[in-house]
Amino acid sequence: MRVILDFQALQSASRYRGVGRGSRSLMLSMANNLLAQGHEVVCLLNTAFQDHLEPLCTDILTNAPGVRLASFTTPLPCAAHDERNAWRQMAARLLREHAIASLEPDFVHVPALLPDGWGDDAVASVGELGVHVPISLTQHDLIPLVMSDTYMPPGAFHDYYMEKINYTKKADLLLAISDFSRKEAMHWLGLAEERVVHISSAADPLFDNVRIFSEVKHAICETYGIKPDFLMYAPGGFDPRKNVERLFAAYACLPNNLRARHQLIVVSKLYPGQRDALDAAMKATGLREDEVILTDYVPDTDLIHLYASCFLYIFPSLHEGFGLPALEAMLCGAPVLASDASCIPEVIGMQDALFDPFSIEHIAEKMHQALTDDVFRQRLLAHARRQPKRFSWEASAGVAVTALLQKHADLVAAGWKKTATESLPSCDVLLAMTQERVPMMRPDSLDVAVFRACYDRNSRMVHS
Repeated sequence: MRVILDFQALQSASRYRGVGRGSRSLMLSMANNLLAQGHEVVCLLNTAFQDHLEPLCTDILTNAPGVRLASFTTPLPCAAHDERNAWRQMAARLLREHAIASLEPDFVHVPALLPDGWGDDAVASVGELGVHVPISLTQHDLIPLVMSDTYMPPGAFHDYYMEKINYTKKADLLLAISDFSRKEAMHWLGLAEERVVHISSAADPLFDNVRIFSEVKHAICETYGIKPDFLMYAPGGFDPRKNVERLFAAYACLPNNLRARHQLIVVSKLYPGQRDALDAAMKATGLREDEVILTDYVPDTDLIHLYASCFLYIFPSLHEGFGLPALEAMLCGAPVLASDASCIPEVIGMQDALFDPFSIEHIAEKMHQALTDDVFRQRLLAHARRQPKRFSWEASAGVAVTALLQKHADLVAAGWKKTATESLPSCDVLLAMTQERVPMMRPDSLDVAVFRACYDRNSRMVHS
């Protein structure tokens, strides 16, 4: 079999979040599993993201020797949030699907169809070309759909996301990262059980077997201007479900002497305007500026040191597909308290470590217990040494590959055959399809010239 793994999640904005780290680990493990079974693996990249492209290629070839690399090119910019990009967005989808189909794959795996493409030039679609190429998707969560009152008021993003939902429903197979996300997909998308497989998830091995000496702890505190024995949360963003404001309020409920001894450190990339909004939220609870530190983005090496150095890690999220930061923190040896919502109890695996994320009082009560009851904290530490062993990327990849191979066998038995490259739409036909799909926006002569150049370039994709 020839399997294509789409690595755009490591190029897009997802690379700053758990989705990116998880996608990297899962797909490299899938690649090695497939190669060990004698299958061919092609790793697909988007040339729109030139930053970090060379080191990413090196990373892939180093950690999955034997794969081939291929890349596709689209008209730019094509980010869906800008209505002026509507034609280029559709052109990009068709060109990507055509490029993939021209490789005549037996299966394609896409790890981040829903999260990317609104604010950046990532591209993913299913079935626009009208050619059945078997597709599997990693199913993370359906947060914008489930929490639509918060995330999807009527408008352009709502329409875009629902279009992505329709693509998701067309996929041959969903690989869910938690049992919760599997059940969520079946319920909200109306999918049959056999189309959604629970593969679980894991933390990147780089978080394992961390030993932090006192001088390293001192250095990491110096780097970020924080005191030892800090509390930590790495939300991976600041949207409402991350529940940062309730965490601030709960932290403010702690006695002054505990806050003086234990700063709260929030580790996540800050986008324009977010620092001011978070500062205002802190001040509204009466917290002083020196009690809460916002680090902005930190590299993985520093993130590991922060996990391993913190006195307590708190994860108050309202909704997750898996809850990777909590597992990463445990793997680094941190005692963890977490929300009892969505999939998070699956990751934590300890009832006494959970709190009601909607209750400021309950969050504060659990934090107080972990900071003052040494017996309880030692239980959390002992659990952090055991729980991560229940998860591994090799196991998740094994389940994923088995499901993919079985689905392929089922499709072949039902009569599916590859579409030969020479039978795919020509450049002129593909161009006409873009205009049919976006009739309100006609491409100008430059758009057409760029489209033809992308088509020609994609037809000559070179693999390493």
